[in-house]
Amino acid sequence: MKDKSCLPEEIKSLIPELIDFSDTKTVKELILKFLNAIEEIVRTNNQLQEENQFLKDINNKLKGEKIKPRFKPSVPNKENDPPKQPNRKQWDKGSKNDKIKIDREEEIKVDRAILPSDAIHKGHREIIIQNIILGTDNVRFLLERFYSPGEDKLYEAPLPNYLKGSQFGTDLKSLIHFLFFKGRVTEPKLHGLLGDIGIVISEGQISNILTQENVILAQEKQDVFETGIEQSDYFNTDDTGARHKGQNWYTHVFCSTLFTSFFIRKHKNRDTVEELLNLSGDGWREKIMVSDDAKQFLTLTKIQALCWYHETRHYRKLNPILDYHKNILRGFLSEIWAYYFTLLQYKKCPEKWSKEFLRAWFNKIFSRKTGYAELDKRIESTLGNKDRLLVVIDHPYVPLHNNDAELAVREPVIKRKISHGTRSEAGRTSWENMLSLSDTCRKLDISFYKYLNDRFSGRNEIAPLAYIIEEKAVGCS
Repeated sequence: MKDKSCLPEEIKSLIPELIDFSDTKTVKELILKFLNAIEEIVRTNNQLQEENQFLKDINNKLKGEKIKPRFKPSVPNKENDPPKQPNRKQWDKGSKNDKIKIDREEEIKVDRAILPSDAIHKGHREIIIQNIILGTDNVRFLLERFYSPGEDKLYEAPLPNYLKGSQFGTDLKSLIHFLFFKGRVTEPKLHGLLGDIGIVISEGQISNILTQENVILAQEKQDVFETGIEQSDYFNTDDTGARHKGQNWYTHVFCSTLFTSFFIRKHKNRDTVEELLNLSGDGWREKIMVSDDAKQFLTLTKIQALCWYHETRHYRKLNPILDYHKNILRGFLSEIWAYYFTLLQYKKCPEKWSKEFLRAWFNKIFSRKTGYAELDKRIESTLGNKDRLLVVIDHPYVPLHNNDAELAVREPVIKRKISHGTRSEAGRTSWENMLSLSDTCRKLDISFYKYLNDRFSGRNEIAPLAYIIEEKAVGCS
């Protein structure tokens, strides 16, 4: 029968009488092995206890009994979390009046009856009150008609193109899209809100507006994606779970400081990622990609930069039992963060630092043996990722983390939790279009509501987003 013991062979076969306690090196090695064996035994025991409780809960549930409640800690353990960045700029609340659009002015005069005879006019004191009006703007169009008896033909004034085939105006369509995708308001809540305002509309009509009206924006979303990749020096990517037609799918995100593009697909493998990035050739492979170390991203581009936060997360997940190992881990993490903050300083002033010094320091940190077995395994793994973690040394403009992509995917995750995913191909395309364009507008400092209103009205006064991306890329170069 195979021995499944957690103890190393050296400990299992140990004979105390044969130990030379005068050999301090041998004794120290044995103690380290004992400590690591204790860590492994306690960790295995904790896992078995959790599995045992899980099986008990299943058994009790099948019997119709109550299961043991599980409460997550209200405050997570922050012992291994990164320290606050030194010299961080303090937040300062400034005046916002210069950013407020003034729609109308009202002058409030002093009652002349209370003024003394020697009162001198001293101008005005300005107070700005922000307000909003929610109400209907229903229009009955009277289309003028003429009949020609000679031609037996009826002539009628046409509706504007953006109103043809629709019962609802541009502002209403824009508000529905804005609240659903930007405000995370569900369709039933939208129905209730519009009903309270006085709009007569069914939930089915709201669904049709959300899934069919934004088809005209599909090409612009694709243009944003292609131009964004082309104009960016690097791009971030990540993926997260999605629900489509009741099945588990995946949401892929590609982004930079200029754009964000989402794609909902059935798989997250390499073939899917390559298919999404097939931007009329393989030029994108020359770009620098920032990602985690998932297999589907490996060697996808010629240069891949790994996220430091992902890498350090493996260390922060280590949960040593013994104080000896806790102190080793704490000390090692402090060295990692000291190196990380040094890289941040290097990004600001690369010419003041030596590339050889930074590489040598990395080797020194990640080539050591601490004696804590789990930590040493993790250190060896990080050393193997050296080239991808140090891309920033040759390319200082590349970020040290993949936060842009991780923050971007939070929006579809929240939408998934609220709306339980998409149920049709039109709905899937709608989510891709609107979530992509919404976040891109944010990055380009464009009001998403005004953008929607501009496109749905057919005015197209706001330049194509791809063109704005090109302009900003030139300005940043």
